Amino acid sequence: MIKKTGSGCLLLVSLSFFSLILGIDSVRADNDRDATPEEIARIKQVLAGQGCSLNDDHDVEFYFNRNRYEVDDVICSDGKIYEIYLDQNFNIISKRQDD
Repeated sequence: MIKKTGSGCLLLVSLSFFSLILGIDSVRADNDRDATPEEIARIKQVLAGQGCSLNDDHDVEFYFNRNRYEVDDVICSDGKIYEIYLDQNFNIISKRQDD
């Protein structure tokens, strides 16, 4: 026979809650990845064709759920910094000025 106490139930509920949170976070983490060196090289080519380049601290990620790359801290010939999105074929689909 299993005897349930008030504190035991609370512990079980707490552990279940934290497991749920950790499970959700791991699902989110699997939706994106860092771009490979080959992908970054291709993105640099595309950006150069638009008069833009990657900052030394660039952040390039691929999002599986949207099939696109997100490139942060792109510096363009107008001197402004942008966040640029490219599709899986390296076509620019969005260019937003970074605040």
